[in-house]
Amino acid sequence: MRALTIFSGILMLATGAFCLINPGQTFLTLAFVVGIVMVINGIIHTLSYLIGRGLNNKGDNNGWILVDALITLLLGILILCNQLVADTAIPMVFGIWVLVSGILRIEAASHINRDRKLSNFRSTLITGILTVIVGLFGFINPLVSWLTVVILLGMFLCMQGINIIELGINMPHEKKSYVRVYKRRREPVKITSEDETPEAIQQRLEAKAEEERQAQEQAEILETIGAVVDEPKV
Repeated sequence: MRALTIFSGILMLATGAFCLINPGQTFLTLAFVVGIVMVINGIIHTLSYLIGRGLNNKGDNNGWILVDALITLLLGILILCNQLVADTAIPMVFGIWVLVSGILRIEAASHINRDRKLSNFRSTLITGILTVIVGLFGFINPLVSWLTVVILLGMFLCMQGINIIELGINMPHEKKSYVRVYKRRREPVKITSEDETPEAIQQRLEAKAEEERQAQEQAEILETIGAVVDEPKV
């Protein structure tokens, strides 16, 4: 799921970049694509949380990650159901989505062990702060009136894509530690002083001689059987 999470983040980042390079498009023309991407992200994000709860490192995978995933999934479903069509409401709705996501990332950073994962803590905190800043753009009236809805949407999606990629890189994971191969380990035979008595040595020599004698008899029997089989018939 780690790879899928990173892929979903790249997908959202690419969708945001597409919006930025096509500012002349309307939200209605991009609504289906944006809704599908958000639903995919919400599903993958939710599955990543549920699977991550089964790992040993549960501290980094708190419940706020699930809340963020469900909000993304719900907003994607609303877009696909044509419940969000007013251009004036889009900046505020998406701004709230990004703002809440940033706040949740900052909260998630507070659960990370700084002693063991300082870089993880810093990256999560920085992306969370940047996400909050970008989310506030949806509430700045002069900025909303100056930029088109599609450009703002592209900014929101790009920031969320970076946010999800960071989550996928640092999310709790294990490298198949549950697969263990057990090899039979033979302990060396320890010979004590009791085993070095003349009687014990004689017994070992007799046992070895008996094994050699039995092996010789078996070899002779096999040779006899082979000779009988190979004897030509008259």
